Amino acid sequence: MESPLTLQPRPPRNRGPQTVAEFIQRINAEPGGFRRLNEADLQVPEAVTARSDGTGDDHDVEMADIADPDNAPKSKDIVAARHELLGNIMAARQSAMLSLDFISLLLSKENPVQAAATLTPHLRTMVGIGTLGATTLEGPTTLTQTRIPDNKMIAIGKRLIDGNKAADTALSAAKRLQKEITLETKYWAEVLAVSEKGWSAFRLPQEPHTMGVKFGFSSAAPEFKAKSVAPMRRAEDGAVRLEHGRMSSEPTRLQVRISQNGQVVGSSSLPQALPEDAPLEDRVKEARDTIFAYELWHELNREGRTLLGHDVRLEKSVITYRADPTRTLIFRLVSLGDDQEDPSGPLEPAPEDDDAESLNLVLHLLLANAHRQNELKRSKQSAPNATKGPPPPYSLLLPIVTYYRHENALKECTNFLSSYSRVLRSAGLNASLTVTEAPISQPSAALPSEALISNLLHPSEVQFDITITPDSRVRLIARPSSAYGTRFLVFLLPSTRAGARNPLSLSFPPASQDSQTRAANIIAADFFYDNTKELFWYLQNAVPRALALHYAPIIQELKAASPDPTNWIIDFSGKGLVDDDTERFGVRFEFALDSDTRCTELRVSGDYRDAAEGREIIHRDWRWSVADGREDNGGSLEEIVRHVLFNGPGGSGS
Repeated sequence: MESPLTLQPRPPRNRGPQTVAEFIQRINAEPGGFRRLNEADLQVPEAVTARSDGTGDDHDVEMADIADPDNAPKSKDIVAARHELLGNIMAARQSAMLSLDFISLLLSKENPVQAAATLTPHLRTMVGIGTLGATTLEGPTTLTQTRIPDNKMIAIGKRLIDGNKAADTALSAAKRLQKEITLETKYWAEVLAVSEKGWSAFRLPQEPHTMGVKFGFSSAAPEFKAKSVAPMRRAEDGAVRLEHGRMSSEPTRLQVRISQNGQVVGSSSLPQALPEDAPLEDRVKEARDTIFAYELWHELNREGRTLLGHDVRLEKSVITYRADPTRTLIFRLVSLGDDQEDPSGPLEPAPEDDDAESLNLVLHLLLANAHRQNELKRSKQSAPNATKGPPPPYSLLLPIVTYYRHENALKECTNFLSSYSRVLRSAGLNASLTVTEAPISQPSAALPSEALISNLLHPSEVQFDITITPDSRVRLIARPSSAYGTRFLVFLLPSTRAGARNPLSLSFPPASQDSQTRAANIIAADFFYDNTKELFWYLQNAVPRALALHYAPIIQELKAASPDPTNWIIDFSGKGLVDDDTERFGVRFEFALDSDTRCTELRVSGDYRDAAEGREIIHRDWRWSVADGREDNGGSLEEIVRHVLFNGPGGSGS
């Protein structure tokens, strides 16, 4: 017999309506509702009718298409379905009553009062209370009963041990967390301090969990811009460990030395290497200075290859510039981690340390100015047809080369003009030399840094005012030039006497003064002498002509004072006064350098007749020099000129 308590699986839910209510709801949801239904649509399937009456069994129901009259199932008799449903209900009730009687009879032995309340009277009469019971197969023994307290204590101890372990684990985790908090606080405090000082701190793109700092320059060359970022990793003690990446971790600086005859007489200072526990900001600054030194050294090598014609040489690890025959500038890259003392260098302060320090500072300022110029170029829109290529070398060494060449030219010019002025004064002339240096100008609209760079790139001009005679005056302006070192602009100044003109404007003007300039007595000229050699050539030729023109009025004085028939004229070269007939007698002037002493000399030669010796022709030379203070003459230059002219070929003598 099949048990009425058999559990069967729930039939699957069909896609069609399961109840009449659902069927009506679907019809109302369709367009038109009940108005568009026909007789075939109102035939409810058998399964829907059975479920609505509650008499359907648990078997799957196959829904057929109601539109097909051949597949429509026959309606089940309602009475038969009702009897079937009631039978299932009675079977379920009977099974539940039997289960209740069984459990009540089983409990009647242990708790008869409570079990009798649920036991049926029929079963109680037939069987009685307590006739059915249950016992365990293995009951607790004496040994197991005695172990119950021990087991409880063991369980309590185990729980206590586990609790202690959990507490120790939590305490250890708290300590680790506190340590981690301390380390993180120290790390982020250093990062924040660097960021507040103006350094750019950010997360690295390739390592988002790592912070980095940018210590380089945005306007630097691309190869150095890529090396200007360093990751800031946390060390074991929580401090920031600055990694230099592709840049060398050793701090490096550029050093400038000045050598005199092979001996170092000046050297720029080098800072001490930072200790490992130095503040992060100092380490970032050191990294910045190191990358700046590397870029400076790179640019010096690039520019040095273009200045080989200016006595710049690239050697194994140094760059040298020969400033003069005895002095050499040495540039080299020095690592602060190595021994900073060089046996070839001075161990004590040298006399030209300040000059070397100034040169080092100038190089750094010029590179910073190059960065600024790059920034300005990027801010301006470039021409569409502008050619793109590698940038030209920065002008770093060239200003220094120009400065030293300009300084050497000024020294040479000053020494020459000073000796020239002393020689003329020793000859009795009222010669003078005035040196004026143009003041350093600072445009009102320019920043102080821009004005400083402008003065470094364009040194001041120096003006020399030379008075040969009261009428012959010359002005020289020494202007620095990157191509020539120094170029000299020559002007002819007006005479100190009112109404007089400078005689050199007609006899020997600067090369650029044309006839219109000379005729109008316009003193200014724009001709440049490219070196001191050309300048000295002009002065050595201008001074004798100026002297000849200065003493020419003596001829008129002689004619008025004596009946001498000699006709004196200025010779063809313009450097003397000679007789017009033979051009043998007279006085001639020469201004030159002594080949032995290399000092300026004024040489005067005279040919005249000496009345004391039978009117014989006498040739005599006079010299004025500052080599040893020697003056080989018998009086002033004017007295000598008067004596020679008075004792000419037809003179009466004196």
